[in-house]
Amino acid sequence: MFQSVENKKVSQVIIEQIQNMIMSGELKIGDKLPPERELTEMLKVGRPALREALKALEVIGVIERIHGQGNFISSNIVDSFFKPLSLTFKLSNGRPEEILQVRFLLETFTVDQAAKNATAEDIEKLELIHKRMMMSETLEDKAKYDKEFHFELTRISNNTLILNLYQSVSYLIDSFINETVRISLFEEKSIEKIYEEHEIIIQAIKDKDSTKAVEAVKRHLDNVNMASIKKLK
Repeated sequence: MFQSVENKKVSQVIIEQIQNMIMSGELKIGDKLPPERELTEMLKVGRPALREALKALEVIGVIERIHGQGNFISSNIVDSFFKPLSLTFKLSNGRPEEILQVRFLLETFTVDQAAKNATAEDIEKLELIHKRMMMSETLEDKAKYDKEFHFELTRISNNTLILNLYQSVSYLIDSFINETVRISLFEEKSIEKIYEEHEIIIQAIKDKDSTKAVEAVKRHLDNVNMASIKKLK
């Protein structure tokens, strides 16, 4: 549990301790932190240093303060990883093409694993998402279900770290590739091709043919990435 704080910048040590407790599983999403008075006694720190640390954790999205109730581990804690990543990428003059390249690498791995791990229920969910995409009347909804389809492929891979990395890449795509460009990929002239490619991917997963699944995803992402880059220029 909480330990008393020695030298170093006090607020920084408090931040590190709370982050470490999240990493170790001692603190989980939705957990309420002890009241400030109790925390100052547990940590043997002053109220100003504690408040400075809590404010910093709130700013980066690790905790959320609910008026009259206290401080809680944020339900949107994943954003505390994505947002700094997005800022770092921007400050490093990252290019949208680089994001798409990383997505390509991740998805070729995840679909290989999905073909090996998918259950009947997983395949049924993929088919349902694909059907909803086909039945959607707006380009925005088609884009939404396409994104959900690829997330589901990643989830089926059964690798938590890969799923988190994919969420990071998806966040970067949303941040750095204009929404108009993303949605335009689902116009009538290209949507039938996307449907066909999704169906080939699903069939390969049904057949537990990881080689065919990887080839299908490579073709699919080659086409999508090429179209995206062309529209960005």
